[in-house]
Amino acid sequence: MTLILIIPFLASLGFLLAVITFIAGFRMVRRPEQQVELLMHRVDGIITIALYILLAVVSLVAYGMHMTSLLLWAFGFGLHMFKLYLVRKRLAIRYGGYMGAILITTWLIIIFSHLPS
Repeated sequence: MTLILIIPFLASLGFLLAVITFIAGFRMVRRPEQQVELLMHRVDGIITIALYILLAVVSLVAYGMHMTSLLLWAFGFGLHMFKLYLVRKRLAIRYGGYMGAILITTWLIIIFSHLPS
């Protein structure tokens, strides 16, 4: 019961951090020389991914581990890792905005599909 109450809080916090990361990413494309902003963007991204993993574990424990749920959580995590891959290969300038929007959409889906009923 307590786990189900944690899910909306974690999902909302993750969504907030995903939006902040998205906006900070656009700022980094325009002004990559700002080291403090780069550090904040990385820390925010790490916290967002950690929250995603925590939310996945809490959700799978609370609702049961169904194969479909597990695959969808893995797909969402794969999207996060693909975004990191694009950044590491220096393709983020071209595709980073689209991936950031997809990650925000992923968080919205998580929030609305995992609220306790």
